[in-house]
Amino acid sequence: MPTAADFATLPRNLAIVVIFNTAIALGITLARSGGFVVALVYSQCIGMSIFLLIDGTRRLIWGPAIPSALATLSLSAAGIFVGFIAGSTIAYALVGLPYGGAGERHTGMLTGIAITAFAGTAGTWYFLNRERVARLRLQAETVERGAAEARLKLLQAQIEPHFLFNTLANLHMLIASDPARAQKMLEHLNDYLRATLDAARRDTGTLGEEFALLRGYLEVLAIRMGPRLAFTLTLPEELSRFALPPMLLQPLVENAVKHGLEPKIDGGRVAVSAERAGGKIVVRISDSGLGLGNSSTKGTGVGLAHVRARIAATYGAKGSVKIENRSDGVTATVTLPA
Repeated sequence: MPTAADFATLPRNLAIVVIFNTAIALGITLARSGGFVVALVYSQCIGMSIFLLIDGTRRLIWGPAIPSALATLSLSAAGIFVGFIAGSTIAYALVGLPYGGAGERHTGMLTGIAITAFAGTAGTWYFLNRERVARLRLQAETVERGAAEARLKLLQAQIEPHFLFNTLANLHMLIASDPARAQKMLEHLNDYLRATLDAARRDTGTLGEEFALLRGYLEVLAIRMGPRLAFTLTLPEELSRFALPPMLLQPLVENAVKHGLEPKIDGGRVAVSAERAGGKIVVRISDSGLGLGNSSTKGTGVGLAHVRARIAATYGAKGSVKIENRSDGVTATVTLPA
């Protein structure tokens, strides 16, 4: 069954048909030195009838699918034949003159049939090929998005064990020296792992869920690093339900801590904030760490590359990631269409 999405391109196609029909009427007028209004009425009535019969029938029967070559040929022939008769009848009722004007009915009818057959075939070919190109583009974007998600899951499989092993080793020491802190770390680790597993199973998430995951991650690190790590998370309530790919911000926060704050003797602060600005959602991850190129734990850039790939696959040119190296740290700015 066709859905509303199957008819999304109909208004645009109707506008193209109107322009096409007007061009045909103008050509006929110049060639025959006849009245433009009569030619325009016939051209619009016939052209629109053919288009609605062919395109409407195709969408109702095949929906988003492209019919076979034989089905397309049969549908086009029937649509052109019936559309010409129906359009001519409607036009005659509107202007009261036969196609080509009084005294030229036979010649005008033959000319009209020839023009209609050519224009109808060309129009059908144009619209079907346009649909095919659009569908191929959509399929390519879907494949690219899936590849980006697969690369992200591979990256997570490489990063999370490292984080988990370090946390468990720290937890092992805290159990003997500070049971209260060990229990608190275990609670935050449980929340973080639960959120991570839930996000890994979904194709989309929300800013609220993303910030909850980041909070669990940073709470665990804050216990591990002690006073060397402080963080703030600022998310307006009205943006908490904004949809985005799950765990999109995680690699940027990990980079801020791993390459900016952990190597710094006195540590520092991570601030994550979101706001709506000019029709965009802007998320900033700022740290007061060592800055780009100043850390002994220089990254490979894989995490940032994956974030950029996921944004490009989901939002195209409308989304972006900008890295700014400040005198007192680094700011990563993620801009997404609202």
